[in-house]
Amino acid sequence: MEPVEFVDNLLDMRAGMRIRAVWGHVSLLAGGGHICEFVLNSHPDINPLWRPPWRTVDPEDYQPVRDEAIFGPPPDGRLLAGVAGHCLSFDHFGPPSAEETQAGLSTHGEAPIARWQVRRTFGGDHAGLICGAVLPVSQIDFERTVSVDSRHPVVYCVERARNLSAVDRPISWNEHVTIGPPFLASNSTLIDIPATEAKVIEAGYSHSMGVTPEATFSWPHAPTPEGATHNLRTTPEGCYCRYTAQLLEPELTLGFIAVTSPSTGLLLLYVFPRADFPWVGNWQESFCRAAPPWNGNTFCRGIEFSTTPFAQPKRKTIDEGPLFREATWRWLPAQSERSVRFAMLMLEIPEDFAGVQRVTLQDDALRIEEYGGGRALPQPIDSSFFNRDRQ
Repeated sequence: MEPVEFVDNLLDMRAGMRIRAVWGHVSLLAGGGHICEFVLNSHPDINPLWRPPWRTVDPEDYQPVRDEAIFGPPPDGRLLAGVAGHCLSFDHFGPPSAEETQAGLSTHGEAPIARWQVRRTFGGDHAGLICGAVLPVSQIDFERTVSVDSRHPVVYCVERARNLSAVDRPISWNEHVTIGPPFLASNSTLIDIPATEAKVIEAGYSHSMGVTPEATFSWPHAPTPEGATHNLRTTPEGCYCRYTAQLLEPELTLGFIAVTSPSTGLLLLYVFPRADFPWVGNWQESFCRAAPPWNGNTFCRGIEFSTTPFAQPKRKTIDEGPLFREATWRWLPAQSERSVRFAMLMLEIPEDFAGVQRVTLQDDALRIEEYGGGRALPQPIDSSFFNRDRQ
């Protein structure tokens, strides 16, 4: 079997690409470029990446007048029609401005609603593909290279954005990773990030957050309106929707997000240069949003590593400036290119594994230290990956 296959029915009769290795596979949708599957052969029924409870369609098939009752109106409707798993928010993070909405732009930018094309496939010990899309409004050629380690459950991703215009562009670059059941389970799944200062989104975001709007705090203990604190490592039962923005430790070389799922015996880990993504957003939807397509029956959690802390119109992000002394957007200079990179890993863990305290790179392995100073899990990895082609 070829390591890269084209699949007609990857999700809800939508086409995409699947890259296979001896340990399992990773899959991407052509409509929106979403990374929608990351599965181990040892756990074939467990995909940590969120599958929406509604039947999705490719974003180009969304028609506002016809589909508003199903997926919601613009600017969110086209995005929600096709969203799944790990969504790329680019070149802005959040809704467009009122004027941009009137002009036809969608939430989270053009990348997650574009039709992605495969530009090349390759085999060998790191088989994979190069796919991408030209974003016509932003005038950016976006490209993602995805390759898999043939022996270990590691996926390497390099993304490049080339500004085709003669104008410097302010951009946001957000890897909107969303997990869902059964990997996500209330009072069981643990979320770990090496964060310091954090802030809750403003009150208008949700009628039921369970944490104090606009409060600043130290991760993971967010203040509640009752004067207590809530440990954001956990996912409680209940009806709520909230978002908090976290700054990663400034002295780090590598940042990470770690999701420990005791019920499945698996750990999902993303590792990336902190210089590329200094922020992590924590988004939780627990049966709260009543409008279509959420319909009060959606349970998922986004752990989003990003250049930008809050999902809001780009103009607002630029006007507000730095947060906690850290920049909140990037320049993509005229007719120039920027790149970022990250690795995805999935590990089997002991039944009583307490989460992840620290991740460090040692020779050709990651050292994954258990929360609370317990065990350390070694994981082979190509350490040179994080230092190639830095721009």
